[in-house]
Amino acid sequence: MSKFDPSVIREQIENLLAERERIDRAIVALQDALRNIQGLGQRDLELLDPKLADVTLHDAVKRVCMNMVDGITRQRVVNALERSRPLLRPKSASVAATLINLAKGDKPMLRVVIEGRGRSPSFYSTEGDTIHRLSSEEVETLLDESAVKGVGGWQSLWSALQKRFDKSSGSITLTPELRARIYHYYHSYGQGGWQNRVMKVFRRELPHLFAT
Repeated sequence: MSKFDPSVIREQIENLLAERERIDRAIVALQDALRNIQGLGQRDLELLDPKLADVTLHDAVKRVCMNMVDGITRQRVVNALERSRPLLRPKSASVAATLINLAKGDKPMLRVVIEGRGRSPSFYSTEGDTIHRLSSEEVETLLDESAVKGVGGWQSLWSALQKRFDKSSGSITLTPELRARIYHYYHSYGQGGWQNRVMKVFRRELPHLFAT
């Protein structure tokens, strides 16, 4: 019979005790970190995150604009920054200047698609003309003649959209200005039949136009 070697068991016990000690230290450290984080405010949390701390207003505005694509205005960007980057404390004038700078140069990131006048804001876009193939139901809604009865901004917009539709291909080409007008009319005048109409035609292809 072979003798049982107790030293093997003692070695295993020592290894397990050492491992338990390391685990206990790690748990204590994590508990301390959790208590510290729970006691921090939003400002302190952002300061601890290098990704948040290093972002400049210029970079933050660029990221917001890339997410929006169309319907970009100074106030809309300010609102988005206040929600996502409160540490930046964005000022309206600074955001406006940044948008203007992003629309300058040989290869600007932004396009000014509607010039602001008086209280009406300037609208920007990150894209040029876009082509969208519509379903049969979307085409039927777009070409409904009852949509252009009457006189007004909405009827004028819908008439312009109908003219951009190519029946042979079943697609519509939208300029940045038209996309900005869709965004503006949808969000500025409350809910109604024409808002439902424009959403029915374009929501599948252009969901960002209907986001807040």
